[in-house]
Amino acid sequence: MEQYNKDFSRPDKEWTEKFKKIPSPIIGDVMGRQNIMDARIQPRWEGAKIIGPAFTVITYPSDNLMIHVAVKYAKPGDVLIIDSGNYQNAGLWGEILTVNAIKREIEGVIIDGGVRDVAEIAELKFPLFSSSINARGGYKVNPGKINISTSCGGISVNSGDLVVADENGIAVIPQNDIERIYGLCLEKLETEKTTMKQIADGENTFDLMGMDKVLKDAGVEIV
Repeated sequence: MEQYNKDFSRPDKEWTEKFKKIPSPIIGDVMGRQNIMDARIQPRWEGAKIIGPAFTVITYPSDNLMIHVAVKYAKPGDVLIIDSGNYQNAGLWGEILTVNAIKREIEGVIIDGGVRDVAEIAELKFPLFSSSINARGGYKVNPGKINISTSCGGISVNSGDLVVADENGIAVIPQNDIERIYGLCLEKLETEKTTMKQIADGENTFDLMGMDKVLKDAGVEIV
């Protein structure tokens, strides 16, 4: 018999509050442009944002049994990260699951796969990101997995990692690296503020970023 833990270590809630002020591109930049999910995973209504600890789910193709299990055991503030193998032809998340998730105070859902009832979910203002939309419902007979390392949107995710999703994309910060990444984000924001002031004063990005040397090293000359 396979066994999966229904609980796991979560980062302190203070980090959720702190990262509300950090856009996903800043996080991606300081993580070496890594840990950003593929562009195919998009918000299902304009303005959707998600910040919270990951609760990972792996589904059997076209089956959402384990998603219902995850909703049952997720804690308030959790973000369901669902790996359905980018299966496009079934909507494994819909209005009923959304209402259930809202009642349980789940922060949002990110699924590498299909969803449905998107108009109703948008009206409920429940944050939902997915790689497709499909009206076909999911079966509820084949078990998947919860709270193990998985891949979603082309990157590795573990339960307890901090997820930041906004209109620009989805960043995943490993739990043991949250404090360091936050400090780097603050430094990056200050650097960008300085750069914006320099541009306003008449300088340009080519000179500020030393791109003349890049061209020279690449054997390119502008004449």
